[in-house]
Amino acid sequence: MASAVQGTDDLAFLPRDIFWLVLAYLAPRDLVRCRRVSRAWNEAFGNPAILVPLMKRHFPRTREVQGLHGSSADRNTIRIVFDQVASRYDHLERGKPRSVHKYRLCDDFGASGEREWYQVQPWESHASHVRQLVDRQFSEAMWSHDQGLLVFPSAEHQGLVLMDLSNDRQFVVPLTITGKVVRRVRLQKQLLVVEWAEPKAFHWLNDSDGVHRHFASSFDVKPSETGGGWDVTPRNEWKIMFLGHPLSERDRFFSSHSNTHYVIYIWQPNRSLYTADEDAPIESLFVWDISKPSSYQPSLDPTGKQHDAGADDSPTIVTRFGFRDLEFFGVRQRGCPSVQRLDVTDDGLAVEITENINTWLTDPDPLGLPMVITTSIPMQGQGPHWRQQTDLILPAYRGNCSLQTSPMSVLAIMAECWYGTIAQVIDQAAGVSFCLHFDPARWDEDRREPDQRDQTINLTFQVLGSYEEPSQVTAVNQDFTGRGRICGSERYLLGENRNRELVIYRFDR
Repeated sequence: MASAVQGTDDLAFLPRDIFWLVLAYLAPRDLVRCRRVSRAWNEAFGNPAILVPLMKRHFPRTREVQGLHGSSADRNTIRIVFDQVASRYDHLERGKPRSVHKYRLCDDFGASGEREWYQVQPWESHASHVRQLVDRQFSEAMWSHDQGLLVFPSAEHQGLVLMDLSNDRQFVVPLTITGKVVRRVRLQKQLLVVEWAEPKAFHWLNDSDGVHRHFASSFDVKPSETGGGWDVTPRNEWKIMFLGHPLSERDRFFSSHSNTHYVIYIWQPNRSLYTADEDAPIESLFVWDISKPSSYQPSLDPTGKQHDAGADDSPTIVTRFGFRDLEFFGVRQRGCPSVQRLDVTDDGLAVEITENINTWLTDPDPLGLPMVITTSIPMQGQGPHWRQQTDLILPAYRGNCSLQTSPMSVLAIMAECWYGTIAQVIDQAAGVSFCLHFDPARWDEDRREPDQRDQTINLTFQVLGSYEEPSQVTAVNQDFTGRGRICGSERYLLGENRNRELVIYRFDR
């Protein structure tokens, strides 16, 4: 090799067409290594005229390649971009992050000893499962991710923090946690909604269940006008339940929101002394208009006198549905819920309820798929509603994080039974997917005893090339098994482990 480098037959001085034939046998990471041989190789393998076509060939879906069209980037910039992209996809294809960051999350109980974080409890039964029994339950995550922004309960700051994942800058959410019991945190549509309850009950239903007032606080999340940061500005607050809600394992509610509306589905067991019908829980659905900013805080006004004095811009109920209405629309859940998505259309005219129902009598068919039905209900007027079976594929319900899951794509479906999928992340534009799933070779999905079931959880990385078969690597994972939820993109993947730590895999740095 040394004589070849010093002579005229050096690879770097070969004719262009022959040099391109050699390049066809080299992976992108090899091109970067070749620059270390000599100055001539560094010049040849760092030539933009070579790097740009190679990027378009190997990484056609990346954001960097899309930005190269019509770009007048200099030689050094193109080399840097190529090296960054090549490194990122090399780690993705091997299933190895470039770096791992961990952030300690708040404990359930604060410094005063009072409970400050208490998730809405999951259902024990769901129609997406065989025999309707949930095989594995995960507690709901108290963090939320949307379009590169992450909100999480930071133990360091003892409160909610907004993090920009592009630069890791953190911004404190202006919400006092002390004196509150946070039930759910959700960031979407550039709006952060935090649902919380008062720590003390104001009314007792029986000897064990007390009713707590529940509220929701919303915050606009917008780029800072000064540049380089984010502004988290309070928008409004509203009482989400007229009579409150017990802090118990049996009472549940599920909600969602757009930038202008908030919808909540309430499910409570029937505590009546005059009926033993366990299949007739108390169900209702409410939709609020939360589009207008308001300084009125109902949590500081239990009697409502200040609101009566005039607070016209405060959130208002647009429509409400009782159990009879839900029965009429065919979405009453009864004792075995099947709901797995709840959405408000962007135009604010309808609520969409998506149900996930298995179609097996005994064991799941590895080649079979669930029946996903979406019902759209108008929020105003007496217009018609539609209910149809869709071609979407949703993973089985395994906790309330499953209620915020996105439909699965063919890109993310493994060769094994889809039924073992816990959560997935799909970056469709980049051709990258991550799938958190049980090990099909070791997990017995028909066992009912959680202590006997194999708890092995795998993480599968899948990357689509430009013309080759997708690369796929699977390994046992312990970093994302705490809540059964993962979020991210081709640049990062985040989840929670069992040690109350938020874990972020970085592939870009």
